[in-house]
Amino acid sequence: MAELNLEKDKKLLVATLRRLKSSKDLFSFIDDLLTEEEILDLAQRIKIAKLILDGKTYDEIAEKVKTSTSTVSKIGQIIKYGKGGLQKALEKK
Repeated sequence: MAELNLEKDKKLLVATLRRLKSSKDLFSFIDDLLTEEEILDLAQRIKIAKLILDGKTYDEIAEKVKTSTSTVSKIGQIIKYGKGGLQKALEKK
């Protein structure tokens, strides 16, 4: 079995995503690679992050997204202490 290497695997994922030139290709890739539950989980995290960045309270977000404040708090911690990727992806142009 191949040895796990997070940095090498992140590079593989990024390189693969960069090859996709159209939204249609990206949709197909996501449908092929992820389960419906994984897609919903990732989308929920993005929705939560957007609402946090819009200044909503954790209680408001939990109610709107139909999740726990604990889940909202996890995303809040990522925004506060992470590497800035969520903010960069979600910044308003």
